[in-house]
Amino acid sequence: MSLNPGKLKQALFLAAIFVLGFFLFWLLKGFLSAFLGAVVFYVLLRKPHFYLTERSKRKFPKILSVVLLMLFSFVVMVLPVILVTVMLSGKISFLISHYEDVLRLLQEWSGTVEDYLGIKLLTGDTINKLTSLAAEAIPKFLSATANALVDVFVLYFLLYFMLYHAREFEAEVRKNLPFNDENDQLLLTELKSQTLSNSIGIVVLAVLQAITALIGYLFFGVNEAFFWAVLTGIMSVIPVVGTTVVWIPLVVFLFISGQQWQAAGLLIYGSAIIANVDNVFRFILQKRIGNIHPLVTFFGVIVGLSVFGFVGLIFGPLLISYFLLLLKIYRKEYSSKT
Repeated sequence: MSLNPGKLKQALFLAAIFVLGFFLFWLLKGFLSAFLGAVVFYVLLRKPHFYLTERSKRKFPKILSVVLLMLFSFVVMVLPVILVTVMLSGKISFLISHYEDVLRLLQEWSGTVEDYLGIKLLTGDTINKLTSLAAEAIPKFLSATANALVDVFVLYFLLYFMLYHAREFEAEVRKNLPFNDENDQLLLTELKSQTLSNSIGIVVLAVLQAITALIGYLFFGVNEAFFWAVLTGIMSVIPVVGTTVVWIPLVVFLFISGQQWQAAGLLIYGSAIIANVDNVFRFILQKRIGNIHPLVTFFGVIVGLSVFGFVGLIFGPLLISYFLLLLKIYRKEYSSKT
């Protein structure tokens, strides 16, 4: 069986492209979160940009439209994330500087819980594991926080050129897609839907959870209510356990602190309201924006946090959604040709 010289050349050419592409990806992998952020922002801002530059009465110059939309996105989407990150960093810095006091307080709470419930929460092994986890996680978190400014700069650097040359950019993407016109359009439509579902849907749910939790925490006298509400919103991204990781320990803390009725009230409020807000609003958002399977979110968060840090809460599920979307389009394109 003789080899077809044309096919051999094609295979070698594809192999060279793959090797070079992988090498470039390896060199630029540190900017992956910035690139994904630019893609998300582009999907969110492309329609307003086309409206301002092509359909509005004033017909904004492209440079003015891009600058205004970038400024708007920074104030509405980036600045709140920076403020939350700074707040969490401040709390972590406090824990680092008062580590022995915090550990002593945890041991006291553990003793009180053991007196009330007969359950020993903190053993010697548990304390050692917590110490080891903190020693590993805290430097990573602080390092990710320090790199956030670089990611934001690269994100907006990419976004500027993507928006300014939006028509040319989209035409180039369409030209290089390896599918027929029908599947090209399906891919771009689904890509937009998945991006909106993961970026807008997850953030909206987290904000709603945080607001709902804040109302309960303030009413039942939880100290640092705003901080715990923000943490509740962040944890709501994780399916199944989600917010319970935050409000159940707060119930226990209120109980062992002698605030029995507040603990009972927060337990009822958490079970009836906080735990169910996610189910109700997730259903509504899925109908309006798009469906995100809980397993995609769960594994996406795990992968995202390990790769991207804090912003991995969004980018992790987004990557898995993109991967599943490409499999779907590939199957639709080539399954009938085999």
